[in-house]
Amino acid sequence: MTEDSSTENSLFTNPLVYQLPYAGNVREGISYADDARIFDLYLPEKTEAPAPVVVLVTGYPDSGFEERLGMKQMQIQAFKDWAKLLAASGMAAVIYSNVEPVEDAFKLLEFLRCEAQQLQIDSERIAVWSCSGSVPNAINVLHKDSAVRCAALLYGFMLDSAGSCVLQETAQAIGFANPHDGMKNFPENTPILVIRAGKDEFSGLNDSIDNFEREAVARNSPVSVISYPEGVHAFDILDDSRRSVEMIKLCVGFLRLRLNVY
Repeated sequence: MTEDSSTENSLFTNPLVYQLPYAGNVREGISYADDARIFDLYLPEKTEAPAPVVVLVTGYPDSGFEERLGMKQMQIQAFKDWAKLLAASGMAAVIYSNVEPVEDAFKLLEFLRCEAQQLQIDSERIAVWSCSGSVPNAINVLHKDSAVRCAALLYGFMLDSAGSCVLQETAQAIGFANPHDGMKNFPENTPILVIRAGKDEFSGLNDSIDNFEREAVARNSPVSVISYPEGVHAFDILDDSRRSVEMIKLCVGFLRLRLNVY
């Protein structure tokens, strides 16, 4: 999030710059714990077999987010559009509300697995998508839940390396969750696609991605970092260019491949 109100508004109201036709097979307002914790499930139009599912992990507490911006995170237009795009591409997608972002991400995953048959999803094919300040919470999910198949992480803060406190300081300033103790929380064995926006304006963000990539190489972990030199923060909604569309398609293709969607 930035200090410029016009940019802030466009971050939450602009549509995704690449979309596919989706007639809609959406189950709304499903409670995964109580009335304050609900999710919307976007299913592929044809659900002959249980669908793999991508959870759009958020990292801000909804109360603070709504107080500042007047909406919950699951109301962000781009999140809805990503969910529609994933569903149109053969995967179910989940957007959700939270009270406590770290704990609630795991409550949601537990619910999805327990109720998989009723929800028409495959409990053994779950992936994570996340972006920006929500990425640290997504990394925590990957670190603690090895059953998650893969993750696509866009233009996000990663982990603090030794001697760095950029993530810690930014989380405190902006208000996103940072449930980490540096590189000790590296998710070692999960395939991860990271999109790095070369023109990202957030101080230290791309350095954190570079450090994450170096750590992945040192651990021989299955992490792929794709650099988009001309990309700005939130390029998927702020930059309607051919290259931005390519990056979105790359994310969808990665998730389809890792979730065995053919």
